[in-house]
Amino acid sequence: MSIDAHDTARTGPAPAPAKSPTKAPTLQQPTAPAVPATVKRGLVLFLVATAQLICVLDATIANVMLPQLRADIGLSATNLQWVMNIYVVLFGGLMLLGGRLTDVFARRNVLAVGLVLFTAGSLLCTVADGSGLLLSGRALQGIGAAALSPAALSILVTTYPEPDQRAKALGIWGTVMGVGASLGTLLGGAITDVDWRLAFLINVPIGAVLLFACLVYIPRSAPTGPRPAADVAGGVTGTLGLLSLVFGIVQAGTKGWGDTTALTALAAAVVLLAVFVRVESTAKAPLLPLSLLRRKSVATGTVAQLVSAGLMLPSFFMLPQYMQMVLHYSPLEVGLAYIPTSLAMLGVSGAVPVLIAKYGPRVPYAIGTVLLAGVLVLMSNAPSDAGYWSLLLPVTALLGVGLVLCLMTTPVVGTRDATEEDAGTTSAVLNAAGEIGGALGLAVTATVVASRLSDGASLTDALQRGFLVLFIWVAVNLAIGLFGFGGRPKETPGKS
Repeated sequence: MSIDAHDTARTGPAPAPAKSPTKAPTLQQPTAPAVPATVKRGLVLFLVATAQLICVLDATIANVMLPQLRADIGLSATNLQWVMNIYVVLFGGLMLLGGRLTDVFARRNVLAVGLVLFTAGSLLCTVADGSGLLLSGRALQGIGAAALSPAALSILVTTYPEPDQRAKALGIWGTVMGVGASLGTLLGGAITDVDWRLAFLINVPIGAVLLFACLVYIPRSAPTGPRPAADVAGGVTGTLGLLSLVFGIVQAGTKGWGDTTALTALAAAVVLLAVFVRVESTAKAPLLPLSLLRRKSVATGTVAQLVSAGLMLPSFFMLPQYMQMVLHYSPLEVGLAYIPTSLAMLGVSGAVPVLIAKYGPRVPYAIGTVLLAGVLVLMSNAPSDAGYWSLLLPVTALLGVGLVLCLMTTPVVGTRDATEEDAGTTSAVLNAAGEIGGALGLAVTATVVASRLSDGASLTDALQRGFLVLFIWVAVNLAIGLFGFGGRPKETPGKS
């Protein structure tokens, strides 16, 4: 029988100290009746995966409600863009700070604060009667997600220290990311036909239940040793640098790459991040230890997460536009059209850990990339009168399988060498890369589509060109999988 140290620590009178290959954890278990370790860990996995689900879901749920928001509360075209953008900017920009707080303070507490902020933001969006309150709510959601997401992944990583068990848990995590993106469009379409406010209201009871369950069932961790000194200079330059970077990318996607505000923000990001790297190289307790980025697992996992998200978010943005504005689907029909994506993800997710265990991460990641290339081939030639069965069914199914193969593999690679001390920061780096990659991919494709439309092209032609440019991401993705990821894994000794 295999029992996790997290679940056996402090469950009875302490025996005489004995040497163990696993470092004694500092997590304090709740005084609840003893249950099997697998049940405890499975419950923790369910809770943190659900917390991540609502973060990802709200990044895409607004895609199909924009016309209704304009009609109901009179949002301008600029404010419509920021309904999505302000969430992405704050989510991605504050992620590194959220990850560091996770490593310094109790992970459960950071998760709880993130849930409170996210739920409060959802409530503000629900009662919004104008752009000010709606955008404030979305901003609060983004800040909450920046704390919630790295804390949840950090808890998962430290709960499953064994490589094979961690790979399975992270596989579920990757599936949740992909399913959340497609489910956001599905729920957004279904709920918008009733009332767009329900799409935000549903987060309130879910957030309240999650908060209660996390405080009861997730052990409270504490930092090992004295709390490190605050890296104020690193926190300021790193956070402002990431905020400027994501804002500049998003602004470029909205206004074009020649926009003065976008260029200023990107230039500021370069300067701030350069100063940040300098500060971190000399800080006694750096916000981001640069040695972390020198780990091959973190470096390759981060780039892979960035590129995979750079494929996912533009696809989930342009496909609904094609369905609604070219094929004239209703919001509900758009949501229903994504059912094959979710079903494909759920159907394939169980096989991915087996593939990783047998062949290593390279094989499933490369296969997933090739399937995503198939999606781009189909959509870059999509006609203006396509049928569901002839085009959208194969596109949405291939999208689901391809994404789940990539998204389940990247966190396995990126967190392979994560420890108790740096799990939060590692998780934040991966999550921040996903947000930046998604924003970058969306900005590039949006610019291409807008450029084609301004040249007098039809929307069908413009969207085709937008999908075509994503082949750059596919090429990079394939190179990462083939040359950056490992092949067949080594046998893990001492399995029980």
